[in-house]
Amino acid sequence: MTASLASVELESLEYSRASETYRARYDQDTTSTSIAVVAAMTNILDVGPLELDQLYYTIDTDALDKLGRIQGTPNGAVDISFAFEGYGITVSSDGVVAISPPDHERTGGRDTGATNE
Repeated sequence: MTASLASVELESLEYSRASETYRARYDQDTTSTSIAVVAAMTNILDVGPLELDQLYYTIDTDALDKLGRIQGTPNGAVDISFAFEGYGITVSSDGVVAISPPDHERTGGRDTGATNE
């Protein structure tokens, strides 16, 4: 069952200053991977979903959603990476979406050693 974007609640959305990456965790039983990506991006950018480009222009959302249903592989989680709205997105079959901002928005926070995990 796939939840509509209006009712999606991410289990968590955290930002790491060290890696300058957002990590969103979502419930794979109730939320499709493509919806989780859009939900995370709307939270990060503080915009409505209609203000984003359509995700299916960037990646095959059916294939992306199938990734979210792959669990328990002998070699661990399966990851796929792509760019969306200028951000680097890595989706893992273990229910995590990692989002890195465009290079021009990176602050060099790695040098400070500060984290917010």
